[in-house]
Amino acid sequence: MFVVVLFGCALHTSRAGLVEAADGPVELRTYEGHTFRLHLDEQSAPIRYLGNAMVKVEGTRLGRGFWVKDWYVQDAGDGSGGFVGRLRIYGSRLVIDDRNTRRTLVIADGTAPELRRLVGQIVLVRGHVVGGETIEVAAYRLLAPPAGEE
Repeated sequence: MFVVVLFGCALHTSRAGLVEAADGPVELRTYEGHTFRLHLDEQSAPIRYLGNAMVKVEGTRLGRGFWVKDWYVQDAGDGSGGFVGRLRIYGSRLVIDDRNTRRTLVIADGTAPELRRLVGQIVLVRGHVVGGETIEVAAYRLLAPPAGEE
């Protein structure tokens, strides 16, 4: 038993790289050129929709497989880390519970009114903070399958 626990802990690691996702398995191509097949659970499933983003994953590695336990976006495709999380309504404001910063951030009024239809969904928002933990949205991406493709 002790050997299994010790061996399991030794395999816990982190890797960063470019997410490559097609119709098949999700892969992470590291800066060093290695490719790992990502095994995703419910919490890490949004990674599948982060194609061409740089992501850091933490978890258990075994061979060329990587079982993701935690993750965050390093580069959303525009040089910024972006903001990733579930959209929700707080009072009359639209907010995102950002997993990158571990904070709740407010979406600036009027910068992306179409985001209100995605309340409850996990999205990647690109933009910049304009003060008071408020994001001015430049672009966004839904991190889920298109409607009807689940």
